[in-house]
Amino acid sequence: MEKESDFRRWDELIPDALGLIFRSLSLQEVLTVIPRVCKSWNKVVSGPYCWQDIDIEEWSSYCRQPEKIGRMLEMLIRRSSGSIRKLCISRLQKDTDFSLIVEK
Repeated sequence: MEKESDFRRWDELIPDALGLIFRSLSLQEVLTVIPRVCKSWNKVVSGPYCWQDIDIEEWSSYCRQPEKIGRMLEMLIRRSSGSIRKLCISRLQKDTDFSLIVEK
């Protein structure tokens, strides 16, 4: 018989706690690695828990395609579900991007 563990499984943590942990990871890890770990982690990074403070300033300053910045901004704002408290981004060029930020 297997001994019962006193530790909680990572996939059973509440989404807010996982979101706080995931905020310390890089943007690339949160968007590409974490969603593949398990369904519950994918759900957390697809929802607002990780996107209340959005800082893509470094990424956007190196991105050479303005339309890519706009798409990233749109995706992250959508994921935040209106819960954004802070947004750091560089090189916005379209009025539609500014309008999206103001609306949400």
